[in-house]
Amino acid sequence: MAANQSDPDVPYRYMIEIDGISTVRFNEVQGLKSISSYQSIREGGNNFFEVSLVNPNKFEDLVIKKGFYSVGSEFWQWMRELHVASKKITRKDLRLIMLNDKYDEVGRFMIYKAFPVEYEGPGFNSTAKDITFESIKIHYDFFEYRPGDAIAGMLDAAYSAFSNATGIG
Repeated sequence: MAANQSDPDVPYRYMIEIDGISTVRFNEVQGLKSISSYQSIREGGNNFFEVSLVNPNKFEDLVIKKGFYSVGSEFWQWMRELHVASKKITRKDLRLIMLNDKYDEVGRFMIYKAFPVEYEGPGFNSTAKDITFESIKIHYDFFEYRPGDAIAGMLDAAYSAFSNATGIG
C-alpha cells in the first residue's frame, strides 16, 4: 500500500504558544476532547420516532505536563495571577503546534479563552535520577484544528494580535 502524500512526517515535536509567544516546551498534553450530546423529544402526533436535538459541545480541561526547571515557572505565575485582587482575570489563547523533524509546522490546535484551574508542582525524591515534572489543568471555551503551514501561522498571529488589540474575538 502506498503512503498517502499528505501523511505527516514523524517524529513530532511540539510547542505551546501563549498569547502568540512561544514559551513552553512540554512532555505531555491531554484533554483535547470535544463531546457532543443530544436530547430526544417527541413531536405531537408523531408516534413513529423521536427527534434528536444536538446540544452545544462540551470540552474537557487540558492538562499540560512539563519538566520543572527552577529558573522559572510560567504555569505557577499564570495560576497565581488569577488570585491577585488588583489584577483583572484574563483568559489567554493557546496554540498547540505540531512540528515535523525539520521543524516545519504540520498543524495546530487553537485553544480559546483559557485559564488555569489547577496547578501541581513537582514531586521531589532525592534517590530518583529522573526529571521532576509540574502540571497545570487549564479550562477553555473551545478549540479548533488547522493544518499548518507558514502562511496559516502568520494569519493566525495577525488575527490574534488584532483581536487582542480590539477586544474582538
